[in-house]
Amino acid sequence: MAKMTVNETPTAQILAKAAAEVSVTDANGRLISIRKPGFLAQFRIIETMGQSADIATYREMVNPLIYICAIDGEPVTLPTNKLQLEALIQRIGDEGFKAVVEGIVKHFGQADADAEKAAVKK
Repeated sequence: MAKMTVNETPTAQILAKAAAEVSVTDANGRLISIRKPGFLAQFRIIETMGQSADIATYREMVNPLIYICAIDGEPVTLPTNKLQLEALIQRIGDEGFKAVVEGIVKHFGQADADAEKAAVKK
């Protein structure tokens, strides 16, 4: 009997890569799961930032947070208001933020990180 190999379509490969989750460990030993956010998430986080979105540095610092999907196995959802956003910033802290940014560069490529920064600056 002939063996049949099923190859994923290019679209399926793109969707699988987009849904891929990787984990990074911060200096405090927390396991932080990250994945590339959907395009819409970038718009939603701007809305969540409110007037603070007008400050380029603030936008650049918040943008990597939309990659976080879990901390120590506990799911993290995209903040929908400023208080939730600030709670996530407080929760992730310096060590977590650094691990997330390094994870974005390592697992999603410098080009993605640069594109994220450029998009945020616009």
